Amino acid sequence: MRKYRWAFVSLIVALLLECGLCQASFWSTCLAQGEDVTARTETVWRYVPAEEMETAAGGEENVYEEDGYLRVSGGALLLKIMDLEKDVKRLWLDLDIPAGYQIRATVFARDEGSCETYPLGAGRVLLREVEQNARMKIYPYGRVKNLYLRLETADASGAAMPGELGDLVCRIRGLWINGPVPFSFHPLRFFLWFCLAAFLTGLSAERAALPFEAVLARGTGRRRLLAGVLAFVLLSLALLFVFVQIDPACRKNLGPHHAQYQELARALAEGRTDLGEGDPRLMEAENPYDTVSLQAQQIPYRADYAWYGGKYYVYFGIVPELLLYLPYYLATGRDLQNYQAVFLFMAGFLTASAGLIYELMKRFFRKTPFFLYFVGVLMLAGGYSLFYLLIRPDLYHVPIAAACMFTAAGLWCWLSGLNRERGKAFRYLAGSLCMALTAGCRPQFLLFSLLAVPLFWDEVFHERTLFSAKGAGRTAALGLPFVLVAAGLMYYNAIRFGSPFDFGASYSLTSNDMTHRGWNLERVLYGWWYFLFQPAQLEGSFPWLRSARIDTDYLGRMVSESCFGGIFACSMLTWPLLLLPGMLRRREGAQGAPLAGLSLFLSAVICAVDATGAGILQRYSADLSFGIFFAAAICLFAAARRAMQTGLFRPFLVWLKAAVVLHLGFLFLILVNTDGSVNLLRGNPALYYGIGAALRW
Repeated sequence: MRKYRWAFVSLIVALLLECGLCQASFWSTCLAQGEDVTARTETVWRYVPAEEMETAAGGEENVYEEDGYLRVSGGALLLKIMDLEKDVKRLWLDLDIPAGYQIRATVFARDEGSCETYPLGAGRVLLREVEQNARMKIYPYGRVKNLYLRLETADASGAAMPGELGDLVCRIRGLWINGPVPFSFHPLRFFLWFCLAAFLTGLSAERAALPFEAVLARGTGRRRLLAGVLAFVLLSLALLFVFVQIDPACRKNLGPHHAQYQELARALAEGRTDLGEGDPRLMEAENPYDTVSLQAQQIPYRADYAWYGGKYYVYFGIVPELLLYLPYYLATGRDLQNYQAVFLFMAGFLTASAGLIYELMKRFFRKTPFFLYFVGVLMLAGGYSLFYLLIRPDLYHVPIAAACMFTAAGLWCWLSGLNRERGKAFRYLAGSLCMALTAGCRPQFLLFSLLAVPLFWDEVFHERTLFSAKGAGRTAALGLPFVLVAAGLMYYNAIRFGSPFDFGASYSLTSNDMTHRGWNLERVLYGWWYFLFQPAQLEGSFPWLRSARIDTDYLGRMVSESCFGGIFACSMLTWPLLLLPGMLRRREGAQGAPLAGLSLFLSAVICAVDATGAGILQRYSADLSFGIFFAAAICLFAAARRAMQTGLFRPFLVWLKAAVVLHLGFLFLILVNTDGSVNLLRGNPALYYGIGAALRW
């Protein structure tokens, strides 16, 4: 039983937190006596400003009943209780509203601390699916003389919009003050408490010291460890499936330009690479890529399509089209949805990351603690940039997810070949094919093919098994896929844009003229700051995280969208990169140091390319996230081994637990963030407000 004492302790801790701390409002009010003030409540059937609430009355002509609900034509009503003269701490409005309908309720009071009527906060959004929001704890100054509750129609973001969104629809069943807060046990919240407690208490220094080489040894223990790895991967895939569908708005195209892959599938099925001709006036325009001018001249154009030679094209990589969209269309006659493609590629990326970390530890870090395998997979597949792609799956995220998958799979196959004597040529061939295919997804990722230099350095210069007569087969396996894929992509580019090296991104009809954007060092420096080092912008109220504003003194056009913060600033799991110089001076991890250093350098180059060539956008941080976290994982493994050798493993473990918890916490903040046009608040308000309610004590 001592072996599983941590599970019992975790269960007790989770129960205490869920039934104690999370039910603080219940325990502090369970003996309270509520008062039904429904009979004392007067209703004013119109919008009333705060200064008129005391004398407001009437508006009955604005209300009528339909389908069991009252409909207020002005979009607002006021509930008022005069001469209350009581200490009021809690309100419960028993309100029936249609499913999916939102109402903003704002509390006003006149109390001992103010002779004027004033609002108690910004109010609360009420909806049928989240009953807890109808129970409000309020904090007036002393005894309340007059109490008011204004109900208004709310838009998708929860903002009050009386008179602009039609009738206010509801049925008021009652109003209570100072009643007890009911006990509310959340199974998911309890499970998360248990997982947190199990991670913090179950991962002791003794258990964590189990080396990775134990999973390589034969026997029952090895099978148990491999079963744990398989369970971890399957659970992670299930979570991917949940998160990719968490925002129903993303299950369809968010705009006409998001259907480009689907349109290309139909075009390719007809033997065409273009998506049709543009308006003839585009050919006559002085600068057809100046979309502001096109709008001023009322010349229609298809936003974010590549326009060249009078025809529209898709500038996004062709590989996702050939792998998923076209086969699906030919087989079913229907369109594959973008969120489905993102899921498939992210699932492939997660699986490839699991294999890559396994082969990496097998080659360089056999004596490193085995539990770090799971941390390494989290770092690669669970970076916040990639999580952002997953929970907001759209057209733009498809090629990035595909490139991540192929990069991880390519390195996995290469390392797999290096770790085995049999089947080397086949594994090298598969790895090179995957790495080459990144050029047909997101060309920037092709730079990660240079990681072959430190990986195959020994085979080229020491063992002489590559680029020599006896290694001709392996050499061909490494190089041939790049030649074949390059030939295909160059042909595809040439028949569309007249040049084998032109992928067409500069011809995009977007917010700025990409054909004249050029290269600028100042944009590169800003890109490094915002993508890598910008601190996250946090605030005290839910949902806590706000996108960081991108303010510069750049005297030019800085294409940008708000970002959540730099990768280094937002994840402690990247901090082991600070140990990279020391790894080169020590034996432990020295073999992996060149791999980590080059990966970090390539990410910096990609960051520069994205910032100056396209702009500073949140999704672009996923281009460099893989390389940074891959390098950080290598440094983390080396740091763990060094900590064990120097007797600092316990402090290292404490730091790592904090780093993992904070990393996962930041992913949660990304999930509930409300900035941007696509977010959980707009796409799944019941879940968003339900999360907010579950986090209130």
